Amino acid sequence: MPRPTTTPPTAAADGGPDDDLTASAAGRVATVLLVFGSEGAPATLTVSEIARRLGRERSQVSRMLKVLAASGLLEQDPETRAYRLGWRMYHLASRAGDQRLLAVATPAMRDLVARTRETALVSVLHGNRSFTVARERSTQSVQAGGWVGRTSPLHSCASGRALMLAMSDDDVAVLVRHDLGGAGLGPRAPRSMRGVLDRLAGERRRGFTVAVDELEDGLTSVGTPIVDGTGATLAALNVSGPTSRLARHADHIGRQLVPIARHVSARMAAG
Repeated sequence: MPRPTTTPPTAAADGGPDDDLTASAAGRVATVLLVFGSEGAPATLTVSEIARRLGRERSQVSRMLKVLAASGLLEQDPETRAYRLGWRMYHLASRAGDQRLLAVATPAMRDLVARTRETALVSVLHGNRSFTVARERSTQSVQAGGWVGRTSPLHSCASGRALMLAMSDDDVAVLVRHDLGGAGLGPRAPRSMRGVLDRLAGERRRGFTVAVDELEDGLTSVGTPIVDGTGATLAALNVSGPTSRLARHADHIGRQLVPIARHVSARMAAG
């Protein structure tokens, strides 16, 4: 791990810009986030490492980290207790600049809306949830589906299962075991681990996922993964709409979705 600088960000000379940052509570929170983007910083940092880099009390830094994690701007590894940037931060960044995934996926989503007349979305893995980071709305008056910032259990939505298609059954079990049988899901959501794994097995064979009345009654979604040059899953591309309209066309939409996602994946791999 890189050695901390001898002059922490909060210990700059009087009158410098860092003094302006640390003069308010908002500024102190900002300095915590900026640590993750500093040169040489690893992707994950413990409370003690952050406090040392900032030159602040560990207890004070811990309180700020908890607030940032509760907001989704940071997330905490449940095993190591270290922190990393969360996908809500990624979403905020995407609104300020050209983030490659969303820049490449947006034309694909628009293509899907034109082809299917349903809502198209991009979601990423956020802990044990599918987190929606982009959406192109349907042109139809009656709509259904996710919105940017929504999180959903992985086992009961097409985007979630698309994010798990390349995972081993053991990894899937770790992610979904606490959500099985949970309240508030649709009538056709899988209620057992065997049910989840059986659905994934069939979906792996065809290359796309279909969830009819699983996340909520009356909602159908179809998804497939976007991958990088190594085959690692980056995100899920999916189409959502009312079950009354979309369910009977789900397989057809899935067959359209797969080559579009492959095109996005190829562009991501090309850099």
